[in-house]
Amino acid sequence: MASTYVNVKTIMDETASSATYFAAAARPNTSFTMANTAFASSHNGGGAVITATTAGSSDSGKTVTLTGTDLNGNAQTEVITLPGSATETAGTKYFLTVTAAEMSTQPAGNVSLGFNASRGMGMFGGRTALKGFTCCSGGTAGDVKFHNSSSGLLSSDTPFMQYRTNGTADNETHFNIPAPGVLCSSGLVVTYTLDNIDQMNVLYNG
Repeated sequence: MASTYVNVKTIMDETASSATYFAAAARPNTSFTMANTAFASSHNGGGAVITATTAGSSDSGKTVTLTGTDLNGNAQTEVITLPGSATETAGTKYFLTVTAAEMSTQPAGNVSLGFNASRGMGMFGGRTALKGFTCCSGGTAGDVKFHNSSSGLLSSDTPFMQYRTNGTADNETHFNIPAPGVLCSSGLVVTYTLDNIDQMNVLYNG
């Protein structure tokens, strides 16, 4: 019988959220000046949901259009509509890069762009199979979600499988899936919330 080999990716992102990582607080007339266009190496190749933080209360209905790539490196855009209050507004898509951001019209108050605690990593962008994983829990119990997706994953999308961490930091578990694994016809993406995990190794074919 021929041997069947698997690939592995490590998720290890304990980087705190930032309201200003992609663009500092400013009142751009059109384009934001980007402080960064990709996540730092501490994100270990993963991405996050992008946020727009407003300082004033007179910008209701104005929009920020984000341009970048999704967790599998596919081009994507998203429009975040600002509220009429000084608050942080999260998008609905996961971004691996944010290469540009445009205001629909100049805001009355400062607006900054960052990312929140909703994180994710693309394992493989085509047909594959989940074979298993190891997981070290973070200090907060929460769900790790496995998605059959190749592009445009939303934070509200329903996963095909969830794994609940126990909230005891560095408590490790192993999950082996019988051959031939769980088929992901479109692709495999893993999402989670910061501090739900300290590290994962995800095994897959692809």
